[in-house]
Amino acid sequence: MKKTRIKAFGKINLYFELVNKRQDGYHDIKSIMQNIDLYDELTIEESVKGIEIDSNIKSIPKDHKNTVYKAAEIIKELFGIDKGIKIFINKRIPHEAGLGGGSSDAAALIEALDKMWDLNMKEEFKHKIAGKIGTDVHFFLENGTSYVTGKGDITEKIKNFTWNNILLVKPKISISTPYVYSKVKKEDLSYDNTNNILELYKRSKEKEIIPYFKNDLEKIVFEEFKEVEKIKIAMIKNKARLSLMSGSGSSVFGLFDNETDMVECKKIMEKKYKRIYITKSNEKGYDYEG
Repeated sequence: MKKTRIKAFGKINLYFELVNKRQDGYHDIKSIMQNIDLYDELTIEESVKGIEIDSNIKSIPKDHKNTVYKAAEIIKELFGIDKGIKIFINKRIPHEAGLGGGSSDAAALIEALDKMWDLNMKEEFKHKIAGKIGTDVHFFLENGTSYVTGKGDITEKIKNFTWNNILLVKPKISISTPYVYSKVKKEDLSYDNTNNILELYKRSKEKEIIPYFKNDLEKIVFEEFKEVEKIKIAMIKNKARLSLMSGSGSSVFGLFDNETDMVECKKIMEKKYKRIYITKSNEKGYDYEG
């Protein structure tokens, strides 16, 4: 029986704009998404039949509600594979944090099964599978930095955003993405169909583009979850060049000019928060260990 491992890296949103609401109920967005080196690790082993999911986090779903289960189920059905699969997910990326852990795990499994079972899937076919699982999965099939549009399903690889000193804070609050989107009002939408941020990004250096980064979902989340806003304010107060909520929250990240400032801020944040991570930008969405 074959066995393999793969790392599934998380992400942050350097830019997030709500464009409009679609007829299918989703929202069109414009986002610059960036992989970071915080990762989950999947151990995948063939079995006689079925799909078995286990994890170091016992609360995660073990059935079709799990994105990894969905990915395995779809691939087995599409390719008529009778073999079973056991997947252990060693989770390091916090859940419901806006860091894309579940989507990253699903993308990593697609890549791992493609290699383990010699499926030779083309990229467009992988994205077809991603579309059946969740919008962020498309991004995680890419590497590094992407400009993401549509409902999150259209990705364009862009030049890498390189930043070594990133601090992440995850409060006890967990926020579901559907809940945040249910709170979006008409006045929260930009109705801007230009790609100004993309053109600006392409011709700017890292430090030049940072003042233009934003997250439109912050206003919605901050109204109800004041704790998330307090983290952002504290990071800026303690020398973060930029601090933003990632995705729909609840994690907040800060970009620091140097390690000293980042570590000092970490010490201050540790007085109140337990889940704090030092990370950096990463050029990979996944790392197949074989």
